[in-house]
Amino acid sequence: MRDKFQWPKEDLDEAAIALADFTVRVVPAQTIDAVPEDPDDNRVLECAVAAGSRYIVTGDAALLRLGEYAGIRILRVADFMALINA
Repeated sequence: MRDKFQWPKEDLDEAAIALADFTVRVVPAQTIDAVPEDPDDNRVLECAVAAGSRYIVTGDAALLRLGEYAGIRILRVADFMALINA
């Protein structure tokens, strides 16, 4: 948020506090290179694996092309909403 949207420190601190109420912080235990063209996508996968996630909900084309990684389904928001509302 700081780099992409130029959020000031105060806004970042406030967002971090708000996110702490419903998120779990993880430290990835492995390095993944499933999306060599976009290393940031690999960091998302590393965190999802470390967290034991069942789903990654994203609009990222490279992640969506995978469809699944290590038993973690990768879905668009609309597909995830349809799944949980079924």
